[in-house]
Amino acid sequence: MLHTFDSLAAPPSCDVSDIVPGTLALPTRTLDPDGVLYESGREASNLYVVNYGVLKAVVPTSLGRDRIADLYGPGDVLGLASLDGGHHAETVVAVHESCLTPLDPQQAMNDRKLRDYVLQSMARQLRRSREMIDEAEMPVGARVTRAFLRLADQFGQPSDESEGGVKLPLALTHEDLADLTGSSRVTITRILGELRSEGALSGTRGVYVADPEGLERATDHYVMQVL
Repeated sequence: MLHTFDSLAAPPSCDVSDIVPGTLALPTRTLDPDGVLYESGREASNLYVVNYGVLKAVVPTSLGRDRIADLYGPGDVLGLASLDGGHHAETVVAVHESCLTPLDPQQAMNDRKLRDYVLQSMARQLRRSREMIDEAEMPVGARVTRAFLRLADQFGQPSDESEGGVKLPLALTHEDLADLTGSSRVTITRILGELRSEGALSGTRGVYVADPEGLERATDHYVMQVL
C-alpha cells in the first residue's frame, strides 16, 4: 500500500509498497529532512520507489544557483539514470522524512508489471517537466500560481470543512519556492502576500491551503498584466 504523508503527523512504518514484489525489493532507505539520497554526477546504480515522504531534485544553473527541477512523493520512481547505466543529473534531497525501496534496474525491467509502473512514473515526470518549461516564459507571479496548482494536484489533501480549498502539508521555505519557480526569495514573499490578500492562498510553510479557482484567476491576472 502506498502512503500519503502529512507533515504534522508521525510518519508511517516503511513497508514495501504493493507496487514492488517482495522478491525484488532491496532493504529500504529512510532519510531525515535534508538527507541526501544521491548526488549529481554520481554513478546511478538503483531505482527507488518512494513509500512515503517528499523529496526534491536539485540541479545547478548557469548562473551558479540551484534550481528545484521537481518534487517527488509517494509512488514516484527516482534514479531513472540507472536504466542506462548513466550518472545522476540531479541531487535528490528529502524535504520531509522519507522512506524509499531501492530496486535493481535490470530486475525491475524484467518484471512486466513493475516495468509498466516505472514507465508510467517516467511519463508523469516528463509531463511535469514539460509544464515547467512551458511556464518559464510566464510572468513570475503566474509561475508561482502554476507551481501551487501543480503541488495541489500532486500532494493536495482535503482541508477542514471550515477552511475549504486544498491543504498542502509541505515544509517548503520561501527559498525553496524561489528555486522551484526561478525567482528570488523577496519576490516570492511579495507574491505570497498578494495571493493571501486575494484569498487564493492561506496558511504558511508546513500547511498552506490553496484555493485552485482563486489561483487560476490569479494566473490570468498576472499574465494579463504584461499583455
